[in-house]
Parts: sequence; C-alpha cells; structure tokens
Amino acid sequence: MKEHSLFQRFMSYILGTNKKIFHEVYIDQDVVDEMLNIARKAYPNEFAALLQGKVEDDVLHISGLLFLPGETSDKGAVMNVFMMPLIDEGVGSVHSHPGYNGNPSGADLHFFSKNGLFHLIIAQPYDENSIFAYNSFGDRIDFKVI
Repeated sequence: MKEHSLFQRFMSYILGTNKKIFHEVYIDQDVVDEMLNIARKAYPNEFAALLQGKVEDDVLHISGLLFLPGETSDKGAVMNVFMMPLIDEGVGSVHSHPGYNGNPSGADLHFFSKNGLFHLIIAQPYDENSIFAYNSFGDRIDFKVI
C-alpha cells in the first residue's frame, strides 16, 4: 500500500474525501459496454448516470451505474441528484456528448466539483477510445478496463 503525502492527506481532509484517496481506477468491462450501448442508443441526445463503486487499497473500482430521474436533450443532460439513494457507493458520473468533443463544458466542471471523485465523458463514435476520464477538478486521469 502506498504512503500518502502529508499534503494529500491534508487536502483530502479539507475536501472531505479523506477516506477516498486513490491512485488507480479500474472499470468493469460490462460497465463500459453498458455505457457505450446506452450512449449509442441515446444519440443524438445525451445520457447521464452516476458511477457506482468504492475505493479500496488506493484503487477506485467502478462496478455499476446508478440511474436517477432527469432530462436529456441534444444540448445536455440533467440528473436530479437530490434523489440519489442513501448509499456510499456513488463515486462520480458518466454522460455522453453528441459530438466528437470529450472535453468538459463549464457546466460539467461545476458538476464534477460537487458530485464525486471520478467522471467520464463519452464522445462519438462511442467506443472505448472515446471515453475521457476526469477527476473532480476537471483534470484528465487514466483508467483501466478490467
């Protein structure tokens, strides 16, 4: 198990994520397949869901999707996050973009900062190479499909 730097521990305490430090992200293949399939079917509209998972031994493992009521269009997707069930496994979000740009918008960055640790944007052509991952600050991060 890797030692966390004093700065990382301090920042995670300040941000309220002191139990959720991770250095690697693994996403189950069936979750990736489901996200891609939903993105293709939703096109030209966006889709949005929460990512279900947990952090253990410095690894964030994404094992499922949580769907909340909301609205989607070709301009965006909105989830009613206040309807999230009282579980501790909602670790971030995934949504699709109807074009080829996988960069987060200003609204995406605002959402990322308030709703979880790890976020995915899926752009066209909706394959594994068009999945872009970000932390809660909007910085690109790597992940592995397992």
